[in-house]
Amino acid sequence: MYSVLKSYGLNGLNGFAVAVEADVSGGLPAFSLVGLPDSAVRESGDRVRSAMKNLGYKWPDRHITVNLAPADIRKSGPVYDLPLLLAVLASSGQMEEPPADAAFLGELALDGSLRPVSGVLPMALAAAADGIRSLYVPAENAAEAAEAGGDAMQVYPARTAREVVDALRGLVPLSPAAPI
Repeated sequence: MYSVLKSYGLNGLNGFAVAVEADVSGGLPAFSLVGLPDSAVRESGDRVRSAMKNLGYKWPDRHITVNLAPADIRKSGPVYDLPLLLAVLASSGQMEEPPADAAFLGELALDGSLRPVSGVLPMALAAAADGIRSLYVPAENAAEAAEAGGDAMQVYPARTAREVVDALRGLVPLSPAAPI
C-alpha cells in the first residue's frame, strides 16, 4: 500500500514542504530511503523500526520504500522520524492515513518518545503559509511553532509517537499549544 504525509525541512533559513511517501510492497524484507537524505535522515530507518517495536506496532516484513520529495533538495537532521513512522504505519494498514491538511515534525527516541528538533519556527511558518491546519510537534517545540500558527493553524504538542497516533485515531485528543 501507498501513503503520503506532509512534513517540512530547512533550506538555509527557509522552511520548505516535504512529502513523505511510503510504499509497502511484496518482496524480500528491506528498507529503502530515497530523496537526497543526509546521514542523520538515513539513520531514521533504524530509529523508526525500534520505536515501532517498542510502542507495540509491527514492522512490516515486506519491502518498504520511503521517498522524501522533492528529491532535488538535500534533507538533513532527524526531523523526519515522526512522519516516517506514521507513513509506514499508514502504508502497512496499521492506521488510517492522516488528513491532507496535517503535517508532522519530530525526532524519535528508540522507545518512541519525541525529542525536540532545530528550526521549528521557519518550518511552522512555511506550513502555515501552505495552508496546514494541524501541525504535530514534540512538546518542547510546541510554543515556538505556535508563534507561526495564528488562528489558521493549530499546533499539537506530543511527548510520544503513540500520543500522535492516538490523537489521529480520535482516541485521546491533544490540546493545542499556545504561543509564547
